[in-house]
Amino acid sequence: MHLLNESHILLFLVQVLVILGCARTLSVLCESVKIPAIAGDILAGILLGPTLFGRLFPSLQSWLFPADHTQSIMLETVAWLGVFFLLLSSGFHVDVKQALRSGRSALFIGVIGVLFPIAIGYPIFSMLDPVYWGEKANVFSFALFLSVAGSITAISVVARSLDDLGISKTPQASLSLSACAINDIFGWFLFTVVMSLVSTQTLSTVELVTKSLSIIGFVMLCLTVGTKVLSEALRFVEGTSLAQPAAKQSLIVSVGLLCGAVTQWLGIHAILGFFLAGTIAGSAKRVTDDLRNSVSDTLNAIFVPIFFATLGLKIDFLIGLEFMPTAIFCTVAILGKFAGAWIGAKLSQQSLQTSMLIGYIFIPGGAMEIVVASLAFELELIGQTIFVAIVFAALASSILAGPLIGFQTRRMGINKGTSIP
Repeated sequence: MHLLNESHILLFLVQVLVILGCARTLSVLCESVKIPAIAGDILAGILLGPTLFGRLFPSLQSWLFPADHTQSIMLETVAWLGVFFLLLSSGFHVDVKQALRSGRSALFIGVIGVLFPIAIGYPIFSMLDPVYWGEKANVFSFALFLSVAGSITAISVVARSLDDLGISKTPQASLSLSACAINDIFGWFLFTVVMSLVSTQTLSTVELVTKSLSIIGFVMLCLTVGTKVLSEALRFVEGTSLAQPAAKQSLIVSVGLLCGAVTQWLGIHAILGFFLAGTIAGSAKRVTDDLRNSVSDTLNAIFVPIFFATLGLKIDFLIGLEFMPTAIFCTVAILGKFAGAWIGAKLSQQSLQTSMLIGYIFIPGGAMEIVVASLAFELELIGQTIFVAIVFAALASSILAGPLIGFQTRRMGINKGTSIP
């Protein structure tokens, strides 16, 4: 018996057409006024969801996005592909070899940039009223999720901001990107471990240790052997009669699917596998910038906007937005990441001005915080209000980052290709 019929397919095509058209149009408008494109994608979902369209035209909105289970699953599947491919393309910005060459400075900044927001965030979030918890949360899981969520920096936003300012080749930018790479690897590793532990609270000590070691082992395997294997595979593909660069694009996406399947099989979320696959491609010698950009452009043009737009279809942002929890999360996430990176930079003997610059660079949460929020919301660890708070913080920090970085670089006298010690 077929679950899908022609009406399901027709409505699905109309849904994707409307979502993609609205998301891309609003993204272009946002970018024209120096607002990240992700804001346009999310705004499209807010306009099409219960926040606006559902209020003004409830019958038409319920027809276009019905509560039918089969119809919802079709759109949700494409949205999940958007999550996976977003993590894959985000990993492209992580160059493990460059991070290692940056040495102790990048390690200090990256690790402390994660641990400091968690250290200050956990006690603060644990004091929030239980009314903000998800149905399956307790004080430990709720506070831990939020503190980790507030510690992750969006390296894709950082890379874009530095490139727009024309300082991506300076020593300060190189150190910052290396530190962000370590921050992302360490942060996503912690997040997926925490999510795995919270979702399987019945694990014995032996099972817990075994799972943790298997995760660490797979991460190390990807970061050491993975790049060499991918480079050899690309060399083989280049020697075939397959159309290029399509064959190499398929290979990179396949690596993402493989790593995602492995991490899911290990008992942690597939998002870590896709991010690791992106880091493999970001560090492999035979993966050129043009190849990474072609893969990223394709994925970000179709799947990623659908994911962010569908977030607005699930939640009424007018009901979910509350000042106090939003202000608390914004403060902890933005100031915590700034302070953590600043402390790491000072401990690695960077100058005061360079430490300030690195602190500003670490501010944006961007798409990464929103992905974390959506996963926590799906697991019912956070409620609607906290979800909206994280989305607001992610957008606000991404919008603030560019002007703050630009202000500090001008203050330091950094121009294209120059540096200040």
